[in-house]
Amino acid sequence: MTKNKTILLAAGGTGGHLFPALALAEELKQFKTTIHLVTDIRCKKYLTKNLPVTTHIIDIHLKMSGMLSKIKSILQLLLACIKALFLIKKINPDVIVGFGGYPSFPPMFAAKLLNIPIIIQEQNCFLGKSNRFFTKSAKIIALSYENKKNIDPEHRSKTLVIGDILRRSIKDLSKKTNFNAKKTFHIFVVGGSQGAKIFSTLIPNVLKKLRESNPDIKISITQQVANIEKEKLAELYESLNLEYELSDFFHNISEIYDKSQLVISRAGASTIAELSYIGLPAIFIPLPHAMENHQYFNAKSIADGGGGWCYKQSNISPEILAHKINELISDRTLLIKASAKLLNRKTDGAKYFADTILKKI
Repeated sequence: MTKNKTILLAAGGTGGHLFPALALAEELKQFKTTIHLVTDIRCKKYLTKNLPVTTHIIDIHLKMSGMLSKIKSILQLLLACIKALFLIKKINPDVIVGFGGYPSFPPMFAAKLLNIPIIIQEQNCFLGKSNRFFTKSAKIIALSYENKKNIDPEHRSKTLVIGDILRRSIKDLSKKTNFNAKKTFHIFVVGGSQGAKIFSTLIPNVLKKLRESNPDIKISITQQVANIEKEKLAELYESLNLEYELSDFFHNISEIYDKSQLVISRAGASTIAELSYIGLPAIFIPLPHAMENHQYFNAKSIADGGGGWCYKQSNISPEILAHKINELISDRTLLIKASAKLLNRKTDGAKYFADTILKKI
């Protein structure tokens, strides 16, 4: 009898790194595989009970501002690598797949020391630091985007463009068709898995401007917001007589996508992948301090293709954003055209990636 293959997934820091790992686990569970996941404490809230993985938490927080913080971070990283070494020796995986984020570094480094085959997967236009560290050791460098700008030429022969990796709950959604509905226009404001403080001040002012310019406009809003800001935003939206739903994280995101006509968002790769799959247009305001400005390039690739709109945070204002939203509400054909462009780039790399990993081991 053939022994089940054991696959270890390493992802953490943000949902953008974790969700593709979970999507791959969903695909791999259909085969004779035992799947383990190493992540950190920040991603624990995304781990529901029905996941097809055995989860291990190796928590790590790196802070490189100031000499004392750097020393503490180096010691913490060393300790995390030692913990990962013992864990991986116990699990003895056939392969480790790293999805980036610095919490993925300790298990990947431990796997490298133990000569366990390494595969890396990058969701963004640019390889992140952790993934870039392992390009030489990796057997495969799996990419969601074809862009290979910061991959050394000597490693490009190992690259494989697999497209986006999506969870089953997203793939089960129907493509968007409700842009012309005369009922309430629903906007979903999401700042990525870690939220976005700027939206807590920007969006209320945008909605005020919309109300002033068009008092009869019917808008409802679902917004990701830090718990500490919920009460303030609730009062503001009550005063504007708006339907609203506020939370620091939404486990029912597929339901929210289903009822929304427009998203206002950061430009993480996972968000873009999900919106592309169902054809839901967005106004992107990329995180300005993202590594190598990758969120801007993620969003620009969508905007250049006609699938959405991109504004730099330094250039956005309530007036500009209110004007754009009003334009989209008034002329729904703009949303229909953007939806069609998004659907043209729709991919499903989970099965392809799972098949590739199984063949490799």
